[in-house]
Parts: sequence; structure tokens; C-alpha cells
Amino acid sequence: MSGLSFLKDKAFLVITALLTSAYGGLILYALDCPVSLILSVGGLYLLGGAVALLYEYARKRAYYKRLLAQLSELPQKRLISEILEPPAFCEGVILRDILKAANKSMNDEVSRLEKANREYREYVELWVHEIKTPISGARLICDNNGYDGVAEEVEKIEKYVEQALFYARSESVERDYSIQELDIQSLVGGVVKRNAKYLIARKIKIEHRAEGRVYADPKWLEFILQQVLDNAVKYGARTIAYSFENNTLTLKDDGAGIPQKDLPRVFERGFTGENGRKTARSTGMGLYLCKRLCDKLGLGIAVRSEGGTEVSVTFPANPYVTFM
Repeated sequence: MSGLSFLKDKAFLVITALLTSAYGGLILYALDCPVSLILSVGGLYLLGGAVALLYEYARKRAYYKRLLAQLSELPQKRLISEILEPPAFCEGVILRDILKAANKSMNDEVSRLEKANREYREYVELWVHEIKTPISGARLICDNNGYDGVAEEVEKIEKYVEQALFYARSESVERDYSIQELDIQSLVGGVVKRNAKYLIARKIKIEHRAEGRVYADPKWLEFILQQVLDNAVKYGARTIAYSFENNTLTLKDDGAGIPQKDLPRVFERGFTGENGRKTARSTGMGLYLCKRLCDKLGLGIAVRSEGGTEVSVTFPANPYVTFM
């Protein structure tokens, strides 16, 4: 609160004081009082008003300055009313009471929404676990009866179900991760092996030169690599090359690529881009989830497109990185 803004707020009071002082001086002048007395009385009246205003300004300025300092240091701004000290002026007390009532209502609503969101995530996780049983049964029937085409569709369903599970858990990665030292070659090899039938059927060549060790959660990292691999296959890749250098794992494919105008938005939820709209097979969730999980796990992720698509995941050199 600046002195000028305070005076503007008190403009009516200041003008009234000046007019009252002038009017009192005119009355004293009409009564033939000496000019020195008129000036002394008027000056004393104005000085008293100025001192009162200065005291009020100093008191309120100190209070609001402390309040703003507390607000800037508070991680959750909505909790400011809980630490707000009682003000020494009446309008401040009214404002504090209003703020506490409003914040209580908001905190109650936040708690209600958090509970509803938690229950929804728990339901999605339970549903995913339940649906996996009939999916596994359908896949077994397809394998036993040679229904390769149906088996492939069942596999797609399973991947989308798993994507839903990871999306539901992405808000609480910190409760479900286990950071380990991982061998990149084994990790990538495992992802490729699980998709071997899928890749062979499409005659996709894998070039695997990724050797090194990193710190990450194997389950979440495998999910990220699976999403990137699925995107490469979905957009017509014939060769997919993995490499690892300077703590960065790179997957490069020779597929349709991504138009330059779409690159800044590839991590947005639901964004399918020009190629996604053409094929009508994109949900816009794969790279969004990859970015979300990388942010939670302290990993970097970047996408480039020049004659195909290149996705890079950068790992921290320090295994004690802070997770969000």
C-alpha cells in the first residue's frame, strides 16, 4: 500500500478537513480574532488530522506488508486465512472474517473433489484389473484356435486398458515407484521382445545399439517406451533405431513424421495433429502421458521430426533426483 493510494482512498476525509478548517478560520475572522490566532488554530487542527492519518497509514501498511510476505512464502495460497493474524482496525477484522469463511468453504469443496477424484481413480484401477481377466481369456482362445487377426485386436484393447490404468495412476506416481539401476539394453530388449509378434507381422526392423545404465522405475519407463514404440508403428515406421548416449535414450523411426507446426503441441492432452486426424487412430494420449510421467519421475523428454520422428528421454546422472 503506497502513501499516494492511501491518500486517494482518504480524499473525502482530507477535503472535508481542509474545508472545515477554512470555514472555522472565516468564523474566527468574522469575530475579529487576530490573524495569528486564526492561522494557529487552523494549523493545529490540520496537524492533528495529518498525525491521525499518518498513524493509520503506518499501522495498516505494516499489517498488509506482513500479510503479503506471509502469502508469498505460503506454498498453498488458499491457506492464508489459517495463519492470518488479527488486525487492529475494524474493517480489517471484517475482511479477515469474510476471508476465513470463504476459504473454509473453498477448502471443504477441495476436500470433497479430492475424495471424489480418489474414489474415481480407485474404481478405474479396480476396473482395469478386472477387465484384464477376460482379455487374457480371449487372447488364449485366439492363440489356441489360430485367430491371429482377432488376437491382434485383443492386444490393442489390452494396451488401451493399460494406458487407462497408467493415466489413473499418473497423479500419484510418488506412491507407486521404485527407483532402480537399470540396464538399458535389457530394458529395451524386453519391450521389443514383448512386441516381437506385432513387429514381425509388420516387417519392422529394429536397430538396437542402446548400452548403458540409468536410474529409473522399470515399470513406468517400460510404459513410456511402449507408447513411443506404438506411435512409431502406428505412423508407418519400417525401421526403428534405439541408441543411448550422454544419459539420453533415443528412439528414431522412418515413419510419417510430425509436421513442424504440430511439434510444439505434441505433449498436449488429446492433441492428435494433422497425421492423427488423417488416420483416425490417434487418441492424443500417448505422448501426453509420456510427458506427464517423465515430469513426475524427473526425466526429460523431447520430440524432433526430420524424415521421421525422434523421441529422446534424458535420465538424471544423480540417482537421488527429487521426484514431484
